[in-house]
Amino acid sequence: MYELPGSLRLTSTFPFVGRSSQLETLRALMPTADGEGRRVVLLSGEPGSGKSRLVREFASEAAGLGALVLYGACDAVVRTPYGPFVEALEHATRVVDPAELRNALATSGGELTRLLPELPARVGDLPAPVEADADTERHRLHTAVTDLLVGLSARPVLLVLEDGHWADASTLLLLRHLARAAGNARVLLLVTFRDTEADVPEALSQTLADLRRSDDVVRLRLAGLSDDDVDAFLRHAAAGDAGPGQPELARAIGELTGGNAFLVCELWRALVETGIVEVGDGTIRATRPLAELGTPESVREVVSQRLSRLAPATTDLLELTAAAGSEFGLDIVRQASGLTEPDLLAALEEAVHSGMIEELPSRRLAYRFTHELVRRALYDRLSGVRRAELHLRVGEALERSEGRSGRALADLAHHFAAAAPLDGAQRGIEYNVRAARAAAAAVAFDEAATRLRTALELGIESPARRAEVFLELGTASHRAGDAVDALEAFQETAAIARELGDGELLARAAIGYEEACWRPGIADQGAVELLEEATAALGDDNLELRAGLLGGLARGLVFQGEHERGAIVRTNAVALARRLDDPVPLATVLVRSYWSRGTSSLDEILAMLTEAVDLGEELGDTEILAEAMAWRVPTFVALGDLDAARLEVAALLRTAERTAQPFILHVAEHYGSTIALCDGHLEEADARARHSHEWSRLLSGSDAAGVYGIQMFNIRREQGRLAELAPIIRILATDADRGGPWRPGLVSVLVELGMEAEARRELARVVDEGLDPFRESLWLASLAYLTDACAALGDEATAAIVYPELEPLAGTNVMIGHLVACHGAADRYLGMLAATLGEAERAEEHFERAMELNRRMGAVTWLAHTAYEYGRLLLTRGPGERDRADALLGEAAALAERIGMPALLGRVRALGGAGPTKRRPDELSAREVEILGLVARGMSNREIGATLFISEHTAANHIRSILRKTRCANRTEAASYAHRHGLVGA
Repeated sequence: MYELPGSLRLTSTFPFVGRSSQLETLRALMPTADGEGRRVVLLSGEPGSGKSRLVREFASEAAGLGALVLYGACDAVVRTPYGPFVEALEHATRVVDPAELRNALATSGGELTRLLPELPARVGDLPAPVEADADTERHRLHTAVTDLLVGLSARPVLLVLEDGHWADASTLLLLRHLARAAGNARVLLLVTFRDTEADVPEALSQTLADLRRSDDVVRLRLAGLSDDDVDAFLRHAAAGDAGPGQPELARAIGELTGGNAFLVCELWRALVETGIVEVGDGTIRATRPLAELGTPESVREVVSQRLSRLAPATTDLLELTAAAGSEFGLDIVRQASGLTEPDLLAALEEAVHSGMIEELPSRRLAYRFTHELVRRALYDRLSGVRRAELHLRVGEALERSEGRSGRALADLAHHFAAAAPLDGAQRGIEYNVRAARAAAAAVAFDEAATRLRTALELGIESPARRAEVFLELGTASHRAGDAVDALEAFQETAAIARELGDGELLARAAIGYEEACWRPGIADQGAVELLEEATAALGDDNLELRAGLLGGLARGLVFQGEHERGAIVRTNAVALARRLDDPVPLATVLVRSYWSRGTSSLDEILAMLTEAVDLGEELGDTEILAEAMAWRVPTFVALGDLDAARLEVAALLRTAERTAQPFILHVAEHYGSTIALCDGHLEEADARARHSHEWSRLLSGSDAAGVYGIQMFNIRREQGRLAELAPIIRILATDADRGGPWRPGLVSVLVELGMEAEARRELARVVDEGLDPFRESLWLASLAYLTDACAALGDEATAAIVYPELEPLAGTNVMIGHLVACHGAADRYLGMLAATLGEAERAEEHFERAMELNRRMGAVTWLAHTAYEYGRLLLTRGPGERDRADALLGEAAALAERIGMPALLGRVRALGGAGPTKRRPDELSAREVEILGLVARGMSNREIGATLFISEHTAANHIRSILRKTRCANRTEAASYAHRHGLVGA
């Protein structure tokens, strides 16, 4: 049996009643059998409802049955990064055999040293944690915690996280990760929190909403004790077992306390201590009428009444410990109290006997308040000066102790900040900055930003020092995903840099400001102005910083639409970086070359990105490597080279999976979804869009819902399922603040659903208002949707204003955003618009070019649409074009049926240009026919997976389904079946 954590070994003198059903539920949810996976229980109730007592009772049972019990509590006073997880994992490192612990760490153990710096002393040397972007560092840390729990779950594991309402942001993010990712761990994750409205912060509320989406999350709520529960409490309290009932007293106590378990215990204690009730011989006797029982209107009143019965020295000691925090060690209290040893021990004994504090089972003497409600009530009655005095005494006692762990720095920061009215600001500032750096090292950037704000609020007199802290605040806020706060901090830094005439400081502020704008897509003219100002101020004093300024300025100018100036600045940045003979600034500038699409040729951009890939590999810098590869994919697509794009996406995924980069995984999957849609693999496109969306939920400060929405719109349209999205698209289209392509998208939906009158009204509005409202976001998507609608309706007015906007794209692909979507050859849309305008010859030229490009790329989805639109045009040209039209419509129908595009297939058949298409035998899906053809060509599962960009496992599943449907015994019979049914090459 593993040793229980100290907080769970505490015993109570009060009976445990009224929670038998919840205890039984927890027993049933504990994953005790092999094969059972992770479960999550959210245990809630008002303050004092008995959550902690229920957890202690259950944990004791679980440990007795052989479970490894881990425990961590969120601190009500000092929030430390991942505080409860650190406490729980430190216990695991103490009680689990080192050899088993080493095996459980798998390959990611080095990341855990961010939380457990002493871990190598227990298990041996570990690699240093990987330095990367904030999302990657965070994901790698979360994965390492998950791996450890999976590795330890050869036996059941109970992980208790208590007081979730006080959790810091990093703890909540890790909790969400475990609830999604640790599915194969035999772990019961038990989280307690207060559910009264005032006690549920926004961050916790969002986490709870996210957790409730999971099927294996169970919600338990503790209500107040019933009169029968209170009566059972009294019987057990009086007789130790089951004495005679006291229904009247139970009813009176229940009414006075509302059944709150904490208040029931406290009122019972007060009744006994004051002699209002007497207990003897297993019976309870009231010495006064029950009507005279005092009402505990608040916890503060209960605490005040109890303090009045204590010695002054004990009261003083309790006030000191209330400032010290929920838990405190004897050594700190000894140094801070100033009491002699006998007086100190006497005061502690009385405080324990009173039930205000309790001794923690541990190797060192430590105590905690029996309930945070007690500590808070004590603290709230202190004056401001008294609080500052007590915090100063505690802070100085901590300062004299050894060790400066992340937790110790957070405590020192808290106490000296609170002591500033008496002690001055200096120590509060210093320790808050040091605590912020420790938090950043633990990938807890929200906490780091909070500490830095506290340091600034205390008042840093030196402008240079204040600027450095603002710069750190900007970086921490940016890495936490808070762009607004980051920009404000960098602006403050820049203002101080101007006052000081410090060009290097101004340059660092400008680079940080532009970087904070880029990821969330903030188009801020201020970024360009600040970069230009900093470039002029810096001169040639620091060429490496200057290269960074020029690289950011080039990107910022392009972001503002100033492509020519951006190209000039980028050329200068590359030249300067080459002069430095330092591959890092050169690679950084080259990675951003994708933004020169308005002035540099695609081949030139590809060459620069390829050089950046080579430099990333040479440096072993996975961030540079992955970012350069990520920009090469849309460059390949823009060049019409989908084969190269497919290979690059596969390589990008391998790189991102190896280094656990959530942002790159999100991007790679949304690229993969777009390409799969081009390839006619609708199920794969759907799955990859979902995977991309799941990865995006791990990103800080980034909302990828728009990307997911556009991708699912395009997929559902090809699947003939746009009706499912119509209500939400209508809402988005009417949101004046949202803008973007949703109004044109709605018109496209209306046409698909046969609501032509409303579609015509919407197109008329577009013509009247012009296209400018759609330019700001996903402009090409708006043009594509408007083209689909006006071509279907024959709306010449809309076609006349859209054609000149798309005409410059002739001969290229229509790529939405950074490969959020790709609709194949732009000439398809130009042909549709020209046909609508009655320019048949021009339309035919466009369609010919579109057919050639889409066929060459293997973009069969858009080839099918092009063949349909081209055939539709030829039908209007008279009987002489009937054969060509039928051939095109036949090709469109065959592709539409093979891919599974019922809406397009219906439109082809409505023209009467294509006869009924051949049904697939034995209810094989389009994907199964495709795979069966590859089997007939002798390909292995691995080769099929590589050809179709699916896993070998997925290919095997499809083949099993094929064999079952076709009743073939093996692959040889399946190949013969494919040839008999004409499926080879289908």
